[in-house]
Amino acid sequence: MGALLAARLAKEVKKILDQKCSTRAFFWTDSQVTLHWIKGPSHRWKPFVANRVREIQSLTDPNSWFHCSGKDNPADLLTRGISVDALQPTPSGGMDPRFYVKLTSRPKD
Repeated sequence: MGALLAARLAKEVKKILDQKCSTRAFFWTDSQVTLHWIKGPSHRWKPFVANRVREIQSLTDPNSWFHCSGKDNPADLLTRGISVDALQPTPSGGMDPRFYVKLTSRPKD
């Protein structure tokens, strides 16, 4: 469900941003199962999964989806009991730089 929400949100954000500049979205999931579903043919799965995968594939390019390990997933920080101080931005203004990836160095699946 998280991947589907990300795909739907990206569609809406892209509509707004494309009025001002060209955009391309990249998506990250810590679920290898979800990544496998998205990159494969949707008809392989039972209807519940197939319908959601089909929608994700229609809203996004399956090749724009990548895997990150659960321990490196910034979306999971709050589930680990992180302190408020640890959530503060770095001096450069962003969060921990290891979560930012240059497009030329993104991992290959």
